[in-house]
Amino acid sequence: MRAGERVLCAIAAALLFTASTAGAANKYAGEFLTHGVGARALGMGSAFVAVADDVTSGYWNPAGVADVDRRAVQLMHSETFGDVVNYDTGAYVHPLRDGAAVAVTIVRLAVDDIPFTDFEQDEDRIIYDPSRITWESDSESALLVSYARRTSDRLRVGGNLKMIRKSVGEYSCYGLGFDLGAKFDAWSGTTFGINVQDATTTFLSWDTKEREHIMPTAKVGVAYTRPVASMDGRFVVAADADFRFENRLLADEYHLGSVTADTHSGAEFVYRDMVGVRAGLAMGQMTAGAGLSLSGFTVEYAFGKHEHLDSSHRVSASYGF
Repeated sequence: MRAGERVLCAIAAALLFTASTAGAANKYAGEFLTHGVGARALGMGSAFVAVADDVTSGYWNPAGVADVDRRAVQLMHSETFGDVVNYDTGAYVHPLRDGAAVAVTIVRLAVDDIPFTDFEQDEDRIIYDPSRITWESDSESALLVSYARRTSDRLRVGGNLKMIRKSVGEYSCYGLGFDLGAKFDAWSGTTFGINVQDATTTFLSWDTKEREHIMPTAKVGVAYTRPVASMDGRFVVAADADFRFENRLLADEYHLGSVTADTHSGAEFVYRDMVGVRAGLAMGQMTAGAGLSLSGFTVEYAFGKHEHLDSSHRVSASYGF
């Protein structure tokens, strides 16, 4: 088999394994990795699996790393749900010869000043002592190392090695996992993408001897790109679906047994590769964004509105060289 066919077979095998072991995971153990990377993709409602063509591709679809034609670095800061959650990311991509490329992505989420309440139990009563409250922090980080290669004029394949560290107060854990991705240009302007995150199940080992499991998530998407000569720009529309196997039920948009799904859709118009405007829907919630590129520098902003929680603001800056 060619390398591309082997990767596609590995993705199919991972999905079959996931279906056969559905329900064995700790729900939400990897939830911090669902927030996204880069204001461009987030402004498009996180519909980016088939688009993935910039420095953030290592997160959205490692196969897209092969579509980046120059070195680039990006940093993003996000104030999520009214600045309750601090979320920061960094990414770097480096093209190689023969249609290959490597990338590194760092993700960190933190929540400070979490009250930990100590108590005593006396027979059937719980005795609460407000003087015994301690304030702790939660920190969750991941490092993704990506490699991708163009195996034909239409097909790109790639993968991530994922290292995770989480800590809550004095407790911590470490984990190791893998992602597999592919992008395929079906016909003029239309691209399909798939990214199986945690393809072999990611295991997290706590220093308390407890273990958690992150089951695979299959992110599939389609994107259509059309040049608009009359406006000297290009228009992109995309749609994604995230399939999970953790029996999340009403936590996701759709569910059938232990399988649940969330949907994403978005659009982008870029004028002269300089000004971009975006809008989308992420799980039914509105997103929007804009970006400006000059002399290799790009600054982008994304806004997310949640029905029940406060708004989220994301700002990213990148430089290509």
